[in-house]
Amino acid sequence: MLQIDKNIFSFADAVTTSAQSAQSVLVVRHSYRESLVNGNYDPGLTTAGWDHSVECGKLLQSWQNVAYGASSRQRTIETLRGLICGANLPEQEITPYALLHDTAMFTKPENLELAIERGTVPALLKEYFTTGTAPGMRHINEYVPELLTSLTTPTSANNLLLCTHDIVIVALLSFFKVYNFTPEDWCGYIQGAFLYRQNGTWNIAYAVPDKSKREPYSLFV
Repeated sequence: MLQIDKNIFSFADAVTTSAQSAQSVLVVRHSYRESLVNGNYDPGLTTAGWDHSVECGKLLQSWQNVAYGASSRQRTIETLRGLICGANLPEQEITPYALLHDTAMFTKPENLELAIERGTVPALLKEYFTTGTAPGMRHINEYVPELLTSLTTPTSANNLLLCTHDIVIVALLSFFKVYNFTPEDWCGYIQGAFLYRQNGTWNIAYAVPDKSKREPYSLFV
């Protein structure tokens, strides 16, 4: 059973709620990255992106018993390291999560690369998030339940800090009708989903670093 929490959580709220929960998962989008042009599908963070990840990490200070995971892309791993640095959390191994990869909802990894080359990603994702399916993509009814199972599987730590991509965050939050993303507030910066288990029930909410300071739209830059 999954319960929808319509409250928007700040990262500080998430830390406080985690302390009152049996388990929690904060899964966020990577920070600002270098361009995808010229066939570089695995760019790292810009200087501003690294700084942003460290600043967001400061909002997670005092979080305890945290394990880490990410997609295998440079930008997610670098973002996670920035968050860990800013939060002054202990360095640990970063577990790769295949379902957090930006190609995870595509039937073949090269389908995403082709869409990037052709400039069709925005149209493809609009169709996907409107209908639940699009050419070359797994149906959202198949992908998201599998993703949720992966996120809520118990680990050695009570809490998980995970880093992924825009399309994964939007798929998760849209599928469960947690937050109705519009083109003006897609995940263009570090934000994501917060899951927490209390009294045997998992809850899911939308999470942003600071509720009083929302970053402007900057998708696929």
